[in-house]
Amino acid sequence: MAEGTNYAKYASPNPSSFMGAEWKGKVRAIVENYTFASSAIGTIVNVGILAKDEVFLEGYVTGADIGSATTLQLGDTELDGSASIADDDRYLAATVFTTANQRTACDAAAGRGYKATKDMILQLKTGVEEATGLVNVVILIACPN
Repeated sequence: MAEGTNYAKYASPNPSSFMGAEWKGKVRAIVENYTFASSAIGTIVNVGILAKDEVFLEGYVTGADIGSATTLQLGDTELDGSASIADDDRYLAATVFTTANQRTACDAAAGRGYKATKDMILQLKTGVEEATGLVNVVILIACPN
């Protein structure tokens, strides 16, 4: 019988191998919105915190038609400002938001299942041209018990 990576750690007789948020952790939601008003290219909006040892599960960005070629991306930076492991598109690579009520999954490979090693600020960033309109962000994270 095969075992998944986290299940094998759970079933291990060594308690030091028990997982935190990845195995039977609590799921919490971050729900945020922001209205861009002719916001410049490169505008950064802080939308949440991924605390140390929490795991990014999935997220969605839903937006208005915020511009004819405007892109949004979701990434992170360290809360302490060091930016040594920051990644400005860890969860969502630059994606054009030109359709009203467009819903885009934040499922970039680098961010799927990402476990924070330090407290991180989750950030939405504009690109290509200025942005105007409402954007909603929903993020699901796993937290240690």
